[in-house]
Amino acid sequence: MSAAPDPSPLLLSSCTSDGPGDTTTLWDQAFPVSVWRTVLGASTVTVQVEGTRTTLWGARDGHRIPLGPLADGRREIPLATDDHEWLWVEGDPRSVVWTTDRSIALAQVTVVMPTYRREADAVAQAARFARMQCVRHVIVVDQGESLAEHKDFRRLQASVPEIQLITQPNLGGSGGYARGMLESEKHPQDAVLVSDDDAIISEESLRRMLTYQSLAAQPTIIGTPLFSAQDPMRLTALSEAVRTNDFQWHAADGVHGPIDLTGTSPERWTFLRAHGEVNYTGWWATLFPPGTVAELGLPAPFFLKWDDAEYGLRATRHGYRHVVLPGTSVTHPPWDAFRTQMSWSSRVLHRNRLATAAAYDASRGVILSSLLHQLKHILSGHHLTATLWDHGIDAFLAGPSSWLGHDLERARADGQELVTRWNARNPTSAEALPAPRSAPLPLAPALLRALLRLVRPDTEPRVVVAMTAEQLHWRSALGADAVIITDAGGPDGAVHLVRGSTARHLLARTIGRHLRMALHWSSLRRQYRRALPRVTTDAAWAEQFDRAAAPSPSPLPAPSPRPSSAPSPTPPHAPSRSENGSV
Repeated sequence: MSAAPDPSPLLLSSCTSDGPGDTTTLWDQAFPVSVWRTVLGASTVTVQVEGTRTTLWGARDGHRIPLGPLADGRREIPLATDDHEWLWVEGDPRSVVWTTDRSIALAQVTVVMPTYRREADAVAQAARFARMQCVRHVIVVDQGESLAEHKDFRRLQASVPEIQLITQPNLGGSGGYARGMLESEKHPQDAVLVSDDDAIISEESLRRMLTYQSLAAQPTIIGTPLFSAQDPMRLTALSEAVRTNDFQWHAADGVHGPIDLTGTSPERWTFLRAHGEVNYTGWWATLFPPGTVAELGLPAPFFLKWDDAEYGLRATRHGYRHVVLPGTSVTHPPWDAFRTQMSWSSRVLHRNRLATAAAYDASRGVILSSLLHQLKHILSGHHLTATLWDHGIDAFLAGPSSWLGHDLERARADGQELVTRWNARNPTSAEALPAPRSAPLPLAPALLRALLRLVRPDTEPRVVVAMTAEQLHWRSALGADAVIITDAGGPDGAVHLVRGSTARHLLARTIGRHLRMALHWSSLRRQYRRALPRVTTDAAWAEQFDRAAAPSPSPLPAPSPRPSSAPSPTPPHAPSRSENGSV
């Protein structure tokens, strides 16, 4: 950590050691002209290269365009007349540096990093940030209460006083980020980076984000492309947006699934072109310009999921722009549908989506989207997911006063209790099942079997499909009588039996819930629209932190939601009790 750097014309800098066949190096050194042109305007950029036999290339409309050798290791490119989407260097470069004819003063960064009982990750991440020249403060929010006495962390903190440790009960991702963002307001001149404890970003990527942000005339929140930690050439996500008609996440470019960049070059990266406006960035690593937290407030108290999307929508309403910057990267362990859908997190994910949609005046299209996805869950045998979604809908129907800002200490435990009860009522083992098949059934017979199951008595399973957690999807399980998730732990993996009686029960329940949502949608929108600004203030979060830290003599039970009646405009207040934190 050091003082703020002097103004500089530097845009991108990369050093290579493995030559042009290294795709990661090409991603790092290529210059995404079309993105930078929006902040550089008619400036001139200069590429300077150390190395021999180097050639400048451009890409436009999916075609490679040779721009000639860099005989003297340097070329000036006037952006006013250049129309390339990408520029890059091939040959044998040892370093490639892109500069502009403008001097850029960069803000310093305060990093906010929540963590929960991943001590090794937290120590390594804090140490990485502490070594970065552009980082001034690192705020570690320990929600597992395990770092204060951890010898490696204590040693690190002793050597780097700018690392600040805050210890609190587990209030989920939103609680960890909110606490750190609240503390970051003591450094109003700093940009604020929110980061997971296991999301790895390089100093060069962070410096590029700062540079772009400093050049932008409009307040701009910068996100990063997401790569797999298991396969760093595998691009998982780039720019995303929330659709206003159904409030689903979707790609705002052509990255609709993981893309392997191995052996590719920029003329093939047409999937990066924007297909719509980005209105949020994922908080695996997002950079807010100085003053953002003071202007926009703190995250919604959602415990898990949708806090980043809601904050992005809020920022968009306040005139902020969102950019996910190609050429930067974060590597993060991959997620899979099984651990997201068939776990306690599925309940809060769906509840938070509905709450965000209501608060931002979504149409009833979100209800239709929810119902259609529930039908897919039920038909494909994702009955635990459908059950968790129904409980999420119950909480949403009960109104914001029953949970929003009051349930963080128990959100995870409440969801896990539902999963535990489900597993107790639906015990099964792979031992008595027929030999599984590894491929899904063809669509037509799979759909027919799923529909016939709704009207026939339960029978012994005949069609069993085995798949990995990554392969789990409504289509891959459709028509099966049992599904085995082979890599879900245990000797047999996770076995999910699909019963027609359960499907019929779930279908009746979820249709009733969605009808109630449709009938009371206008009232629910008013309630959540009014509630959200109140629970995202510094004062509301400070009260939440104080309540979570205060010892409780005995836990109080959560009030039962009232799914069988219309939601009240003023539902009962839910007392707190101590507890831990694409479909």
